[in-house]
Amino acid sequence: MEDIEKVTPAKRYLNDEFSGFRGSENYYRHSTIFEKYFITDGIKHITDKLGLCWFLDTVLSYQGNRSVKAINFQIWTLERITTGEKAGEWKVVLYLDSTPVLKQHFMTISLTDDYEEKFDVFKIYLTDKILFLPSEN
Repeated sequence: MEDIEKVTPAKRYLNDEFSGFRGSENYYRHSTIFEKYFITDGIKHITDKLGLCWFLDTVLSYQGNRSVKAINFQIWTLERITTGEKAGEWKVVLYLDSTPVLKQHFMTISLTDDYEEKFDVFKIYLTDKILFLPSEN
């Protein structure tokens, strides 16, 4: 019999709520600061709805780093820390395949309508200077 206290609850993925985005008809310039980078319909919808522009800014701010820029297909996540002394805090993580290669820690985040209580992981991709959702791949 399994020890109930050791069972880890399943992670809640924000992407599941927005999985209806397939491909993109439009590409938008994210900001004048990062004018060479574009976002898709899905990314624009989520960032407008939830106030996640700061997450995109965080991802794009690392693109000046040679080792980050050298990764052609970047997998970025915003993850809630669920265990340990930092439980409830957040981190932005860059993955190379399934290996984390960069982490930035945030004690708190602020999203529209306290949305941060509704998910544990949000994932986006960056390649060819376009940020997009996994479902838009």
